Amino acid sequence: MTKKKSVKKPAPKKAAAKASSKASPKTSAAGKGKAKAAPVDEGPKVETRTNVVNDNLLQHIVVVRQFSKTFPTSNVWLLHDGNEAALIDSGFGDDLCIEERRKFFQGDGSNFNVRTIAFTHHHSDHTSGGRRLREMLRAETAINPLDEVLLHTPPSPSEGNADLPDDPELAERVAQWTEEALNTPIDRPLQDGETFKVGGLTVRAVHTPGHTAGHNCYFVEETLTLFTGDNVLGVGTSAIGPPPRGDMQQYLDSLLRMRALQAKLFAPGHGPTVTATDAKIQELIDHRGVRDRQIINLMEKGYLTDRQIRRALYPEIQKGLRRAAAGQVRAHLARMVGQGIVTVEEDEAEKIWKVALTK
Repeated sequence: MTKKKSVKKPAPKKAAAKASSKASPKTSAAGKGKAKAAPVDEGPKVETRTNVVNDNLLQHIVVVRQFSKTFPTSNVWLLHDGNEAALIDSGFGDDLCIEERRKFFQGDGSNFNVRTIAFTHHHSDHTSGGRRLREMLRAETAINPLDEVLLHTPPSPSEGNADLPDDPELAERVAQWTEEALNTPIDRPLQDGETFKVGGLTVRAVHTPGHTAGHNCYFVEETLTLFTGDNVLGVGTSAIGPPPRGDMQQYLDSLLRMRALQAKLFAPGHGPTVTATDAKIQELIDHRGVRDRQIINLMEKGYLTDRQIRRALYPEIQKGLRRAAAGQVRAHLARMVGQGIVTVEEDEAEKIWKVALTK
């Protein structure tokens, strides 16, 4: 067994005080109060955490404020056996995030030889750090070939996030994530069943579409660890969009395939690890069944469009999650269309789906 490594976050450096070039203003005749020094601008604050999960796994988190304050940032997993290592996903590709990764690999992580960066799927919160980490670590990038195409396809206007807060700094970072993802080279396609080695560990790609067409999970056979990407999260449920970007039926089929692997540990794309793996899968399957019944009940009560259904299901949802919520409703409806339960008429002018039960 590999000796467990203790990885500690280095103590933050104290910012040096800056001398003021201005003379202190005079106090009033009454002698009230002294002039206060102007606050020192220490630049953006970045929160970084490195968690030791077990003898073969580290979780490296650079906290990024996204569209929702409650949604956990994306994980970068470092799988290792001795000094040989691989990254599962690369996190965000903006300057602040990359600098934090650089500090780790020049410090506590300097003894790891990272040969592979394997992406679970093409979304920029998992891939946009790939190009620069590939160069920094001299590693090989890999992804399912279906998502390689999506990775290098510029998003259409309808795929932009209309729910972004009015924040120029965040908008600039999102633009950088998108550009970095588009420019991330892929050295190796990883189709279902293909493997790569990390020391004595064998990592197998498991094609699990639904969240995206080419979503891969990665199964470590020796440790029964499954990197679940965004199919299973450490908290909450994954966003599944309608075809062609997502597919609810494929997602449910993928959950069953993931459960059949009998993994003892899930390492998700967001949030903490999961040890009650079978129960987690069942929870997600049950959740989708509940949503189906809720949607049918609303249609029986006269809710005639996907927009009306979304507002009834998620009346107080945060602004940054409205588009994802609308996509979830459409994903459920598209699945029920395939089952012959619902009909959908698309109204392009109003950008809504008119819906009706068939039975």
